[in-house]
Amino acid sequence: MRYRGRPGARMMPGPRPAGPALARLARTRSAHGDVALLLGGVHSRRLVLLKSLLTRLERHPGAAPAPARRRFEEHWRLLEQAESLHPHSVRRTLDYPAVGHWLARTLAAADGEQLGGLLERFGAVAASAALRAGTDFTLELPAPDGLLALPGIGLLGCDTPTVRLTARGPAAHLAPGPVLHRAAGRVHGSGTGWRGLRPLPGSAGYLDDLDPHRAPPGGVGHAALPASPRSATAVQPWLSRWRAALALLRFADPLRAAETTALLRCLVPLAGGDAGQVSATLRAAPGAVLCTLPDTAEDLAEVLVHETQHGKLAVLHDLVPLHHAGPHAVHRVPWRPDPRPFEGVLQGTYAHLALADFWTRAARRDGLAPTVRSVAVARGDACRRQVAQALPLLLESRELTPAGREFAACMQQHLVCLGRSVGPSPTVCGTSPSGDVR
Repeated sequence: MRYRGRPGARMMPGPRPAGPALARLARTRSAHGDVALLLGGVHSRRLVLLKSLLTRLERHPGAAPAPARRRFEEHWRLLEQAESLHPHSVRRTLDYPAVGHWLARTLAAADGEQLGGLLERFGAVAASAALRAGTDFTLELPAPDGLLALPGIGLLGCDTPTVRLTARGPAAHLAPGPVLHRAAGRVHGSGTGWRGLRPLPGSAGYLDDLDPHRAPPGGVGHAALPASPRSATAVQPWLSRWRAALALLRFADPLRAAETTALLRCLVPLAGGDAGQVSATLRAAPGAVLCTLPDTAEDLAEVLVHETQHGKLAVLHDLVPLHHAGPHAVHRVPWRPDPRPFEGVLQGTYAHLALADFWTRAARRDGLAPTVRSVAVARGDACRRQVAQALPLLLESRELTPAGREFAACMQQHLVCLGRSVGPSPTVCGTSPSGDVR
């Protein structure tokens, strides 16, 4: 197999943020160009990892069984064809968070049947890109456990081990099964066995409670929470809570709301159990926020702000390294009872600075309901105090790079601009329910 340079002829890291962009990002407030830079960083990282997979297969021809390898080459050719027709559709497909989870698992897979089995999933990735791009094609796709997942589109349940997908013009037929309709880069389906992702109103993202790769196989958090299935989320008020949280974000801070909707690709419900509120962002899948159902719109707004910052900082650190610290957990922070590694301190401080910014702005807005204003005042004050306690760990550290020192100094300046804490004790926020990005 030869890599022909597409999709994405440029396998180099994305552009590094210049000084003004770095300062804006340190203050947790992105301009339009900063969002584009972050999205470019996500795509560049995805291409680098995909190139790593291609290189592995080229250098070690026996790494995967020959049939799986031949099918991978066929699927790669379809992806190239789709990109030649509509590059943006291929980019959106490759950058979808579930593709990131699949790619991370595939790169870590052992040679042989394990790698070969995961390579089969690439056919669904290529098919999704080709469907969005308007490419005409016919493809036989595996349906392990009777499921065919098209990332960013939906899921087909069937009684056969394979599905034949034939796309011609505006329609695509799944045999056996339903019909998919495509227009302007969007795909929706109808028919027996088909379940499509539910759009998150006011954004380009989805509530993803379908894709088998939407969450890591080991679960999320200390409780190893699994992804919640459609059978559970269909009866929960996820979409109504999303609408209310987005309305609060837009009213309190339109710029942050725009950033959130631009960077978020999917919201992944987690099965709650007795773990309380849990949310997470995973380095392999930027653009996905995984969380249990928050109790209120204010709680979901906080989760979205918090986890968006984790994703931003992870991408930024890939573009311009901010520190060179090891993984040892030796630092105490005010939002968690357990010691954190240096990266955890940086991630947590950055996320709480964004929350301090958001809640402080919300508390100053006229027209906010009194109960919500009370929440905003308390949480804003608590987060400012927490950041003030943690920032000295960063500012006095020798683990920061020059860019990291500049970044931390700008964080400190922004905290000062937010004003002095005058509210109740920081215990009103309790322990942060959100883990560091991993």
